[in-house]
Parts: sequence; structure tokens; C-alpha cells
Amino acid sequence: MGLRLPLPAVLALATAFPASQISAAAEPLILEEVIVTATRRVENLQEVAMSVSAFGNDFIQDVGVNNIQALEQYTPNLTITPGTDSRGTSIRIRGIGSVGTNSGIDPSVGVFIDSVYQGRAGMSVSDLIDVERVEILRGPQGTLYGKNTAAGAITVTTRTPTSFYESFIEATYDSEEQAELRGSVNIPFGDSGHAMRLAGFVVDGEHRHENTLTGDGVNDAGKWGLRSRILFDGNSGERNWGELLVTVDYTQEDTDCCALAVMDYDGLSTLNSPITNVPSAQLQEALGLNDRGQYILQYTAFEDSQGFSPPVAEPFRDDYWFDGTVTNEVEFGGIAVEWNKDLSNEHSVAFINAWRTYSSDSQFDGDFTAYNSNRSSADVELDQYSSELRITSPGGETIDWIGGLYAYYSEFDSIGTFQMGPPLTEALGLSIFFPDGALNTDTNLYTTTSYAAFGNATWNINERLSATLGLRYTYEKKEREGSQITAPSFFIDIPPVAGPDVFYDDERSDSDLSPTLSLRYFIDEDLMVYGLVSRGFKSGGYNQRREISSSNGEFDEEIATNYEIGWKGMFMDRRLQLNGTFFFVEYDDFQSQTFDGSSLRVTNAGTMESYGTEIELTYLIAEGLTFGSAIGYNKAEYDEFDNGQCTVAQTFEQYYVVEGAQGGSPGQSGICIQDLAGEPLDNAPEWTVSSYLSWDTVIGDRLQATLRLEHTYIDEYFLDQDLDENLMNGEVDLVNLRFTLSNEERSWEAALWGRNMLDEEYYSFGIDIPTLGGYAGVTAPEATYGLTLRYFHD
Repeated sequence: MGLRLPLPAVLALATAFPASQISAAAEPLILEEVIVTATRRVENLQEVAMSVSAFGNDFIQDVGVNNIQALEQYTPNLTITPGTDSRGTSIRIRGIGSVGTNSGIDPSVGVFIDSVYQGRAGMSVSDLIDVERVEILRGPQGTLYGKNTAAGAITVTTRTPTSFYESFIEATYDSEEQAELRGSVNIPFGDSGHAMRLAGFVVDGEHRHENTLTGDGVNDAGKWGLRSRILFDGNSGERNWGELLVTVDYTQEDTDCCALAVMDYDGLSTLNSPITNVPSAQLQEALGLNDRGQYILQYTAFEDSQGFSPPVAEPFRDDYWFDGTVTNEVEFGGIAVEWNKDLSNEHSVAFINAWRTYSSDSQFDGDFTAYNSNRSSADVELDQYSSELRITSPGGETIDWIGGLYAYYSEFDSIGTFQMGPPLTEALGLSIFFPDGALNTDTNLYTTTSYAAFGNATWNINERLSATLGLRYTYEKKEREGSQITAPSFFIDIPPVAGPDVFYDDERSDSDLSPTLSLRYFIDEDLMVYGLVSRGFKSGGYNQRREISSSNGEFDEEIATNYEIGWKGMFMDRRLQLNGTFFFVEYDDFQSQTFDGSSLRVTNAGTMESYGTEIELTYLIAEGLTFGSAIGYNKAEYDEFDNGQCTVAQTFEQYYVVEGAQGGSPGQSGICIQDLAGEPLDNAPEWTVSSYLSWDTVIGDRLQATLRLEHTYIDEYFLDQDLDENLMNGEVDLVNLRFTLSNEERSWEAALWGRNMLDEEYYSFGIDIPTLGGYAGVTAPEATYGLTLRYFHD
């Protein structure tokens, strides 16, 4: 795909920059400063030499954003995709991310909530309740943050207890019959300086789809959570021991989720792949194998053997058709203790210790049909412990610096099952071995131990020019114990269906030195330009799911080198804010993930490149009238990847149709591979453009009204790594509208809103249907309308 600028980009110039509001002063009209802590210091966004999007509490309230996933519509080059459960959430920045259903790989994008790293993307599905701000940092982050991240970071800062009482409550109901309730209260403890903040939320939504086979509803919404923050003030009166902030939180999700919609039943089975131990010719014939030792299986085999056909695939209807159980039970929470103190030499110290726990128990119909081919489940438990010690010098000196130490330990225990039903054994000709089906179970215990030292020093050469050098050393050890067992046992290795029992006990360690170098120059007080080079690192590991017994599923570490040049400027007497970045990122030994219809594998892809731009604009047209826009252009493609996953059709052509057919070719293990050099990454739209127009006006003497119109354009992109044309998302135009009415003090608000008002039909996620053949995915939310009521008290 060439450089093709979509019409919204020509008209607008890019995505909504959220945190800007009209200054309280009537004259002159100027945009307010946006304050961030991206560099671990409190700074004006216009002085931060990196690509950052910032979302303040006012934006979250005005737009109605209640979770991190919704922010992708307002952030250039951010994509967040769901999976077969919330555990499978994937966060991608500039096209780079990791699917959470493989327990053996770390996230490429780190999520930090109140400075505490969240070990899995599924731990970020909580509500954005009582949040101070959300910052999205693009590019590697390691010299300022405890846990290194290769693609970027999302930092969520919740509100800290204060010395005055305040509270709010909010209720929402929408056209999908989903009810939501949120609230918080801040309680000071007299004049002691100590205070407590409590926040909570409940989301209860009806089933959005119906399983026509059973008559039961599926894909509902049901979660709730609580968070308490207690501030012990050690700086009041004669006390001088700093501040102690204790945070306790818990979130639970329990849903009949997540059934996938079938895009098309007409496809080849993902079991059309070779096995490694080819049996004798007589056994081949008995099992229905070809001369290479592969099963020949197509979707029609189930239709013939079971005597009934599936319904017509209509993915954007509310009717699904499957016989398995679909559940999604998630619990996570933890305790964090943060100590902050200003030292006598004006330096400050922060010491953060945290324990986080996460568990997910999910079941889903493995073939998404009523044929009882297979059913799968995953039960995972994570316990993680982290400590971070950070010392920061006072700002405004000739040399400003930050130094820190970080330690992280986690135990991630997972149990996965793949249950093969009699229809599958019959279709495979294996009924003699598995008359009642078979159960394959994989167990994995992953242990991660990580230590790091990091630092960052800025030399303020003069009032306009500064140079920053950062350095990080990381040591990380991964250990895995596990097994893959079939009951009853089987002597032929056909993962993940069946095979000989296999036991694992593996260990590997990686270390890395990651530097950062940037130059920042203020042309004048309203225009800053910068250049940045940074390096990211992600350690290697081991795949989770069943693979052939001769492979232990090990993959190597990944190195990312990021180059940026950018500017941040205020123009037209500070009524126009225009920030932009041009970037180029190169990944060595990129950890590519693919779902081949039976298992999620990680493969080192050689080299991969991502380049493009992020531009954010806000223009205060007149008093009460604001225009915002932003553009993300991202060309993410493989430079070297000669062992990419084949499409199912390529596999079939290579092994079953014509010798030497075009398409894939067998690799060293006999698995079909294709050369993806020069091809794009999946789930990486080339263009993302979002714009808004907000109008504030006064009605009568006491009422205020705000009308906000939003438009988002998302370019077409592939949903799966094998770049199957059947798993391609088309271009999408999303239109949102929100009308808010409040009193002058804004102590109450009522908002009527609509999202995706054009009722665009597209997918958030897509894969090959396991075993049966065809394609399935998660459909994005349809047109939704709702009412939100909010009340404040202080």
C-alpha cells in the first residue's frame, strides 16, 4: 500500500488532542497548559521531548471514556484488540503488541497503574474510575520506568486523597440494555493531613447475542471493582518523614463471554498440517493419511458425518450457533505502598512496593459450531511482586537527573485443555483409538525474575538547548516447568489434538544495556524541536500451547531501536497547538505471534520496521468553539521473515493438491511456511485519523450546554499474521455525537450520546476457525445510544 492520505486527514490533520480546554480568562483566548509526568517530573507537555498523548480527567468526563480500550479512538497509532476472553486483550503501539493468551510472552506495551507495572494486558480491563490522567508514551521506555517496554507504555494515574471533602456519582444506561454505576468519595481525617479516597464501579449488561442451538444468551457484560487510597501525611506540623500512600484494589468480572461470530464456514480445516512421525503405509491407509502422513480433512466432513448443515454465516446478526460452554471469570487486585519524601538537599526519593494477583478461568467452544468437534479452556493464575527505588534531583539545575533500581518477580501458572469430541475422531478416522474422544492438557508454570538499574541525566546547556542521556541495565531469567498429556495417550504427535506425553523443565536468562539519547532546542518560548534515539528490550521465553514433541517452543529476546524527530508548538497567540513526530523503529529478532488454528506460537521473525508520523492539533476557533484533530500514519512491515505462518489454503495447496504448487513451502519441521519479507504486520492500520468539534454555550442564566461531534477514520488492515485475505478489515468511519447539559457550577450534568452512529460493521479481532475450517471473529460494537447522569458534591 502506497502513501495514500485519507480524506479526513486532508480536512483535519489528525486525532483529537484531549486535554485542552478554553482558558478561564475571557481575554485573551488561549489554550491551557497540559501537565504530564511522562519523564517522572511534573512538566508542561510542550516541553517533553517524546511522542506523548495525554488525557486528563476533564476529557474522560466530557467524552464518556470509561476504559483504556476506548482511548484507541483518540490516540494515533494505538490499537487495542480483544480475544476469546479478556485475558486475550492485546495492546499495540505503532503496530507492535503481544496477544495475552500465550502465557509465555511478555507484553510489548507496558501498562503502569499508579507507577505499578501490570504483568498482563488483561489486568488493565478495569474501569477508568476516579482517574487524574492517562498518558500514552510511544516508543521504548526503560530509562525512566521500572519495567522495560519495547513498544511503549500506558500510564494511568488515579486521584490522590486531598484535604477537602468531595464526592461524585454517575449512572449510565444505553440502548444495549447495559447499566453502569460509578462513584467516589474523598474523606479528610480532620486537620491531620491524612485522608482517604474510595472509588467503585459496577457494569451490568444484558446478553448481546443468542445461541440459537440452546436458546441461551451469550456475550454479556458484568464486572465490578473497588479501590481505596489512604494518604498518611508526614509533612504536617513537626512531622518530617514524607508521605505514605497505600492503595488497595480489587476487580471481578464474570460473564458468558466471549463467543465469536462466524464470518464464513466455507474453508479448509486448520488440521491440514503435517505430523512428524509418519507411520507405516498400512497405518496411513487405516488412518486416512496421505503419503506425507497428513490428515485430509475439510469442513464438509462434519456436515456429512453429523447429518446436518450449519446455518448461513451472518456475523453481524445476533444469532450464534454452537454447543459448548462459554465463560469468562476474572479476578485481579493487589496492594501498593508508596513512600515519597523531599530530602534536605531538595532532592526527592520515591520507594514503591507492590503485590498484584490475577486469575482467569475461561471456557469456549473450540470450533464455534454445534458439531461438538472440540472444546477448550484456560485457567491461569499470576502473582507478581515489584519494588522500585527512585531518586530525583531538583529541577531547573544545570544537570537534572533521575536514578533508580527495580526488582520484579512473578509466578504464572496456567492449565489449558483441548477436548476432542467423537465427531472429530470420526472425521479423522481415529474412532478406533478415541471412541469417546480425547483430552489434551497442557500445564505451564512460568517464573520470571528481573533486576534493573536505570538512570537519566539532562544537561541544560543554556536556556534553549539541553541534552539527555539515559541508560538501563536489565537482567531477566525465565523458568518453565510443564507438561502436555493426552488421555488416553497416543503415539502419533498431532498437536494440539493428541500425542505422546511430554514434560518440560527449561531455563534461560537474558541481559541488556539500553541507552537513550535526546536533544531538545527551544526556537522560542512557544516552539520546541527535538531528536531522540532510544532502545527497547524484551527478553525471550517459551511458548505455552502444545507443539510437536521435538520442539520446546523457545524464542529469543527482541531488540527495538527507535529514532524520532519532532516538534511541539503553540501558534496564533497560543490559540493553536500543533505537535508532531516522525519516527522510525527497527526490531531485531522480532517476536511475532501467529494463531495457526490450533495453537498460538511465537516465532522470531528476523527484522521488522515501523515508520511514520503522529501529529496532534488543537485550535481554539472562538470562545466556546474548539477543533481538535490528529493523524497517525504507520507503515509496519517485515524486512526479513522467511518462516512466517502459511494460510490454511497455502498449506493445503502445498501438501495436498499439486507437487510444487505456489504458496508456502515446508520448513525444517515439515510445517508450511511463507516468506513475509516486505509484507505488513497484522492489526496495524496504516492510517488512523480522528477529529472533533466542540461547542460550549450558555442557555439562559444558569445552564451550560456542550455539543461534541467526533469522526474517526481507520484504514484497512489484516486481522491475522498469515495475511489471509479472508481476514481483512475494511476501511471504517466512526461518528460519535454527545450533548451535555449542566448547571453553571457543573455540580450536575446530563449527557445524551451516540457512538458509531453510522452503524459501521467491522471486526475487532479475527482468526481461523480451529478444526472445522472457516473464519471467525469479534464484531465491533454497533450503533449505541445512551444517557449519562452525573452529580458532584464538595
